Amino acid sequence: MTPPGECSGVHLVPVDSLVDADSPRLGGMSPEHVEVLAQGAIEPILVHRETRRVVDGMHRLQAARLRGEKVIPVRYLDGPASEVFIHSVAANVAHGLPLTLKDRKAAARRILASHPDLSDRAVARITRLSPKTVGAVRRASSEELPQSQARVGADGRSRPLDAAERRKAARAFLAEHPGATLREIAASAGVSVSTACEIRQRMRRGGQDAAPPRPSAARRARENPRESTRDGTRESTRDGVRDGGRAAGAGAPPGPRQAECGRPQRIETLAKDPSLRFTESGRALLRWLNERAPDLEAGRQLMAAVPPHCAVAVADLANSYAQEWQRFASSLDRAAAETAER
Repeated sequence: MTPPGECSGVHLVPVDSLVDADSPRLGGMSPEHVEVLAQGAIEPILVHRETRRVVDGMHRLQAARLRGEKVIPVRYLDGPASEVFIHSVAANVAHGLPLTLKDRKAAARRILASHPDLSDRAVARITRLSPKTVGAVRRASSEELPQSQARVGADGRSRPLDAAERRKAARAFLAEHPGATLREIAASAGVSVSTACEIRQRMRRGGQDAAPPRPSAARRARENPRESTRDGTRESTRDGVRDGGRAAGAGAPPGPRQAECGRPQRIETLAKDPSLRFTESGRALLRWLNERAPDLEAGRQLMAAVPPHCAVAVADLANSYAQEWQRFASSLDRAAAETAER
């Protein structure tokens, strides 16, 4: 499955029909790099279908011009023109001639100007800067940049900047209307249904929404690296419960059916992540995860076909696959904890 936006087919397009990229490279193209590319086969470039503007591949396009080529292989990108520069930055930091630190800081400032609702972490993933650096860029340009009342995080979810005030309004509404539904509470204060559910549960337990919002997995990893893997798993469980709008014991692992129901939502959330959507390796990961999803259902359907005398062998194979997945997940947990420590 091809991630949203990018067309997987390759088309031969007239060189003269293409518009030069709005490149994030402050110093322009490298003639030396163009000459190197002109010596070999030219890989497909990425072009925004609607505007015909090059998104990624200006050096390859110039190499084709240098060789006198009339056409060039192209992959099309669909989507709003306002996101073309973001795609261009993400593609250029992922491969090819690297962007300089100055290029990436300038790109971060442009992205913040056009998409002020993106969080520092989301912009950091696009530009391969640290969230701290993006935050410094935002503060340095705060008088010139447009303001936003919410931030879209690296997970694709929008969060209001005045979250504390909204939670306070939700508590006040619930105190006056104890029989209100979760949707009524959420609408009254501008919070999500899951947040309304969490506030109501806390008020029922202690008479008020006394507990502060639970720190993120990355923050817990920084404060206690040895607990990062277990806490990270708990955070995923809590998120899964909130998404479903049901209460569960804190820290309890999700059951098989709950985990299964949460998979499409998690894959959808990953598909919205800029660092995955806008990079070739990220899109490959999304395709791989989508291809794995039907395997479990197919396995359940084939279970009835396993003869009793083969059940042990098949179970051993299933366990070995599960162990490989567990090692894969543990490696990712360790990598997340190490990143949080830096």
